[in-house]
Amino acid sequence: MLKPEIESALNDQFNMEQSASHGYLAMTAYLDARNPNGFAAFMRRQADEERVHALKIFDHISERGGTPKLMAIEAPEQDFDSVKAVFEAARDREGDNTRSIHALFKLARDHDDYPTQTMLQWFIEEQVEEEAWCDEAVDLLTMAGDSSSALLMLDQKYGGLATAPTDE
Repeated sequence: MLKPEIESALNDQFNMEQSASHGYLAMTAYLDARNPNGFAAFMRRQADEERVHALKIFDHISERGGTPKLMAIEAPEQDFDSVKAVFEAARDREGDNTRSIHALFKLARDHDDYPTQTMLQWFIEEQVEEEAWCDEAVDLLTMAGDSSSALLMLDQKYGGLATAPTDE
């Protein structure tokens, strides 16, 4: 049985993951409207992945006798200055998510909630990957600058990543 403070924090994280999915869809729409189809496909995949993450938490809450609570999701940022700004916003979002997961893990540890700690260990490892792709993308887009050919090459690279097999 989940302790109330753990259940509440898990529900907050569930909704944060849902919000992230919503945010990545907004990024997809921005990119799609400007025709960098590879970047758009990559962000669409991220939106789908965040939804899967939310459902992992949803299921954990249910399996532990809690009640998942769906909360209102704020409208995400939808206007960006550039592709690089999209990826910078993604990096900020993933950093916030990492900090939230770490705080949730600490709470579970403080309450000796071993099943939640075990479940969150997957998220901790996942966030290392999430932050790595964000950092790499921002670095590559910084190097590309305003070079059309470099941006086209990166668009193709990220489009390829969007269709690669996943273990989610």
